[in-house]
Amino acid sequence: MRYLNISKSGTWQFRYQVPPHHRHLFGERREIKRSLKTSDKAEATIKALELEVELRKTMMTPTSAVSIEKQLISPISTAKAAPIKAISPYKALERFCKYKTEHISSKAVKMLEAKCKIVLDLVGKPYLKAIRRSDAEEVASLLRNYPTNLKKHKQFNGLSGHDAIKLNKDLGLPTLSDESVKDYCQKMSGFFEWCHLNEFTDINPFKAIRFRKQRKDSEAKCAYTDTDLEKIFSAIVSTKHQHKHPYYFWLPLLAYFTGARLNELCQLYRADIFQVEGIWVIQIDDKFEGQKLKNLTSRRIVPIHAQLLTLGFIEFVQSVQHERVFPELKESRDGFGSAASKWFGRFKTKLGFDKGHDFHSFRHTVATQFKRHQVSHIVAGELLGHAQNNITYSRYGKGLDVNQLQEIINMIDTTPVSKALKSQRE
Repeated sequence: MRYLNISKSGTWQFRYQVPPHHRHLFGERREIKRSLKTSDKAEATIKALELEVELRKTMMTPTSAVSIEKQLISPISTAKAAPIKAISPYKALERFCKYKTEHISSKAVKMLEAKCKIVLDLVGKPYLKAIRRSDAEEVASLLRNYPTNLKKHKQFNGLSGHDAIKLNKDLGLPTLSDESVKDYCQKMSGFFEWCHLNEFTDINPFKAIRFRKQRKDSEAKCAYTDTDLEKIFSAIVSTKHQHKHPYYFWLPLLAYFTGARLNELCQLYRADIFQVEGIWVIQIDDKFEGQKLKNLTSRRIVPIHAQLLTLGFIEFVQSVQHERVFPELKESRDGFGSAASKWFGRFKTKLGFDKGHDFHSFRHTVATQFKRHQVSHIVAGELLGHAQNNITYSRYGKGLDVNQLQEIINMIDTTPVSKALKSQRE
């Protein structure tokens, strides 16, 4: 059998496992190994095929007069493979981003392009094919010293990535975290994988770069404690009737009692709130104008928690004189959640919360409560819109019964809200 693998130096290697009944023709060797002396995969593939042909000829018509070494070496000198057309990294990135616009949001494309350009600037190679594994390893090390939010600091204006890193050794400003560096390299790996498939280069130098895991996935976002939640909801209910906009009151409550993402809630239409088998539900979908979903598994139905019903959420929705639940939230490039995100950022900062806590922490809090109640990850995924990562459930599984989902939703602890309401009455 024929194998192709690439060495650390970027040179392709040929390996061929000799069948047991033919090993006597090759000095009882189990495997034939040869360097193909090229970093071009297309050229290496042709050379490997020529070597395999010679090996098979030897096995079919063995002859002791001709040296097997000559048979293996001669095809290499005569091989004339068409080289991969040289293309600049930035031109390839431009094509890649154009392709990605058909699959992800414009915001995501801009972030992807910006991060890839930073890496390509640090690599500094004129041709895509010239970027090898050693370059990827080196740039991963450089990124750990790259200043965060570089464009927000005037000191770095007009500087290259390398010069910015040098300057920051004196300034001592924060640098990219290991998680950020990993994200940069993963985006580059996706870019090179596409380039490889489109034959712009012969390898993906950023593939499988290893990073030490710094923390558990469950620690990536801070969940709110009961004390945190009571502080948030006490501040909200104390001004229930003086809010500038209704979403100041309802969005945090909806986030806590549904686990939904900020934009999923901000883009709700009144028609997304309805009854199924007598149970009030919220439909997370993209069927109305302006609505967007993070991914296909985000499309779901979430029963409305009993506490929200008690607080009058249905009556509020029915009183809104607009097709959207929160018409004061205007659509922007990123959806309807921009203004709400900025408001909550100011709100939680006034309450004393640091960067580790944000609106998304409500979602993490709900997931944590499900975990404590030993709710199946299948059920939790159905309510939170997570992919199951299991072909049995993701492809063939049916949606869970709305009554089952309601039971799980109502497991979310009402104590923080109840205490806030009680203190308000007192």
